[in-house]
Amino acid sequence: MRMGGRGSKGGARGDGRRVYRREPGDWLWANRAFWTVALLALSVLLSAFRFVTLPQGGSVTFLSLLPLWLVTYFYGPRHGCVAGAVFGFTRLAVIFGVGEWVNFSPGAIVLEYPVACGAVAVGGLLLRGFGPRRGRECGCGRGVGRGSGARDEGEEDDDVRGDVLVLRVGYLVGVLAMGVCYVVSALLFYPPEAEGLLPNLLACVAYDMSYLLIEAVLTELLLLLPPMLDAILYLRFVATTEKGDPTLRSF
Repeated sequence: MRMGGRGSKGGARGDGRRVYRREPGDWLWANRAFWTVALLALSVLLSAFRFVTLPQGGSVTFLSLLPLWLVTYFYGPRHGCVAGAVFGFTRLAVIFGVGEWVNFSPGAIVLEYPVACGAVAVGGLLLRGFGPRRGRECGCGRGVGRGSGARDEGEEDDDVRGDVLVLRVGYLVGVLAMGVCYVVSALLFYPPEAEGLLPNLLACVAYDMSYLLIEAVLTELLLLLPPMLDAILYLRFVATTEKGDPTLRSF
């Protein structure tokens, strides 16, 4: 699939340097604000489609946590944490607006919405080790950066495998961090499910992790599909790479 050369056509200037014209869609490239809002909006939309809703809160949604995680996967844990907190408040407003039950204890609201949703970004800590590279070193596909110092296919394949590993494992770590916030909130701000600290803890873990585990399994199955992985890696490349570099020729 041609990528960098397309949309960057132009002629030579008087000094011999080439001039590349901008096209209408070029603003999508490396537009952090747009892609953050788009992914959060998609996450809110998907959260409206629920397979199962539990009586005391919590539901299995249609993969709504994946777009939320992608914000961190694209832009790192710091940006993802802030975006997750914004998503948490948005989700609270939507739940309250449709008349669903909400625990209005201030501590529960803080833990279950901005903190829990922001905690999904914890999975982004894996990015510091062997996570995605942006621009010509993103490892999204072969041929990127062939203009100068191209890396061999073995190195690029290693990059792709590292990207996919962080995508899958980072998502699971983020969901686990969200579940921990839910369990802590249940222990502190809800009536005990069972007598005794340990039985109550186990009951809270079973309740809160159950629906998160189901959604995580469904998402991981989706991430096993090569077309889905290709789409995410390409989208990350567009969302994090400036358009107009004539060395970007293929994906």
